[in-house]
Amino acid sequence: MKNSKNKIIIYVSIATLLFVCALKVDAQQVELGVRYNPEFTGLINKNDNNAGNKLDLTSNFGYFSFGAGAIFNFNNNFGLAVDLLFSREGQRFKGNFNGSSPDAATYSSVINTQVSLNNMVIVGDYVAKAELNYIKLPIMLSLTSDNTKPLFFTLLVGPQFNFLEGVAQEVNHNDLEYPNSNIEPIDLYKSFTINGVLAFGGAYNLTPNMVLSARLRFDYGFDDVEKKDVMVSYSGAVPIRFYSTERQATHNITGALMLGLDFKL
Repeated sequence: MKNSKNKIIIYVSIATLLFVCALKVDAQQVELGVRYNPEFTGLINKNDNNAGNKLDLTSNFGYFSFGAGAIFNFNNNFGLAVDLLFSREGQRFKGNFNGSSPDAATYSSVINTQVSLNNMVIVGDYVAKAELNYIKLPIMLSLTSDNTKPLFFTLLVGPQFNFLEGVAQEVNHNDLEYPNSNIEPIDLYKSFTINGVLAFGGAYNLTPNMVLSARLRFDYGFDDVEKKDVMVSYSGAVPIRFYSTERQATHNITGALMLGLDFKL
């Protein structure tokens, strides 16, 4: 409960900071608006990609992010854009337990651990999902053609700071935890990571004070989102590494249609 309260304080503080900046920054024009981004997401890991028929990565359309944003236009072509987004993303899997032990370096091993701890029996095909919820704070350069024209082109690029809010892991459409252990799904992932963001598209001045925009948006994680050094104790036994030392870095990636509606102050 204490951690949840601390997170709320952090997010409220960030939102307040954005609002204050919107009022105080020395910009020619400030825009405040809302964002909604239907997105494709994935968790890219070389071990999982090379696992063959035992573990297939399936498409992740149907996720989304949403939030608020501000654009500080210093002139008609250049500015600074800051968003505060909630993003639900992750990776879907399908595979097969055919009686042999799963490769310890792949996500199949994570699934096998959950199945075992929850006293489930899976023979044959299965589906699984690792779902991560982030609060994202991208800070981007905003480059446009003449933004006083009715229609103009726009490009956003910059870093993004990701704060992990929650994790859900499913096997055969059931949310699974790690009973009789000292860990939860969120313990397996880093609480803070950094991505790079690129978005490009067009915007239309609906009125002198309202702008509608649509951009293709991509972000890619520079960091390993998994906490590879996490230790787990099963039934009070001596803690051991949860992840295999052979498992390589896992990077999050999203591609989205970024829809925005901004109001000029």
